[in-house]
Amino acid sequence: MAEWSKNVGREPVRVKMLGQKFVLYRDESGTAHCLSDVCLHRGGSLSGGWTNGDCVVCPYHGWRYDGGGRLAYVPSEGDDFKAPRRARIDSYPVEERYGMVWVFLGDLPEEERFPIPPCEEFGDPRWRMMSTEVTWKAEAARVVENGIDIAHTSFVHPMFGRPETAQDNRILEIESGEWWGRSSNLQFPPKFKGNWYRRRMRRDRQPTNTHPCWYLPGMVARIRIDINSKMAIVMFDVNTPVDRQATRTFALHFRSFLKHGFFDKGSLKRLKKIFDEDAVIIEAAAPNHLPDSLAHEMSVGDDKFMRTWRAARRKCIEERGWKIDTDEVEKHRGRKVFNIPSPARRTDNMKWVIDTVPLVPPRKAHTPLKPVAERKSA
Repeated sequence: MAEWSKNVGREPVRVKMLGQKFVLYRDESGTAHCLSDVCLHRGGSLSGGWTNGDCVVCPYHGWRYDGGGRLAYVPSEGDDFKAPRRARIDSYPVEERYGMVWVFLGDLPEEERFPIPPCEEFGDPRWRMMSTEVTWKAEAARVVENGIDIAHTSFVHPMFGRPETAQDNRILEIESGEWWGRSSNLQFPPKFKGNWYRRRMRRDRQPTNTHPCWYLPGMVARIRIDINSKMAIVMFDVNTPVDRQATRTFALHFRSFLKHGFFDKGSLKRLKKIFDEDAVIIEAAAPNHLPDSLAHEMSVGDDKFMRTWRAARRKCIEERGWKIDTDEVEKHRGRKVFNIPSPARRTDNMKWVIDTVPLVPPRKAHTPLKPVAERKSA
């Protein structure tokens, strides 16, 4: 996810993802576009410019680029100037869903791309929705893993767990595929604190079902908590890697009760408390990134759902070669610009002006990830 839809208009918007800079804008029809944020001429930042018709304009010399990244006009050369075919910057597929601007960063054809994760609650009148965001000083994979880790709630989140019930919590079901995973868990959280209504929602150590999910597209961590038979909350967190040390989380929060907006302030306050509790732990974790090998961390039975996330992610790196070689990029910082390749690079057989980002080479042949399906009795 690049940005909230409401934040993208006719004025160019600068965003940073995967350590690279991009520009977002809407053309005259309202369609959102995402381009590499660099002009081919002298490296001007397009996000510092403006729009003209369906084009974004570089503030340095006025060069215009259309939504497909093609050079459309050069003021100094006049109306008769015909731009060469290679006068093109990378333009990335955009889709708007859930009030978010989603961008596909890569050159795969549409039929080979993983789909945008489902969020069935969005737009459903049976749920009250709120949105917020947070920026972590942590790598995105760590943030996702924290979002699907049920065991940590007994120690980090007093609202959802307590240390003395940690040994009673258990995983009931795990399912996973190539780009998704979900599990169901039984937990015994404490009684809610606060007013009389909150206290009667759940009795102390009431058996509670929680359902975390992960999705590789958008690096989404989702969790549904069934407070009781009639009340549930859902957190749908889209975690965008800003760079190696920062993650921007776009969060949608749903509740099936207290649907009047009057209750949003308290809900957002509690959600912020949860994020703050997680930030203390995640931002101090070492290493900042997930280790390349499980041999460099200890895992136990309660970590088996997180292992499905790690296995799917690792296959993308080791077999598909989908990881940017950030060490190599850093060697050229300030001296050379790279772009993430867009789909047009597969169809336009030409020498592009800007080189693509170096990737970590795959170490083995790609094989489909074996689905996981495991269940146990409550």
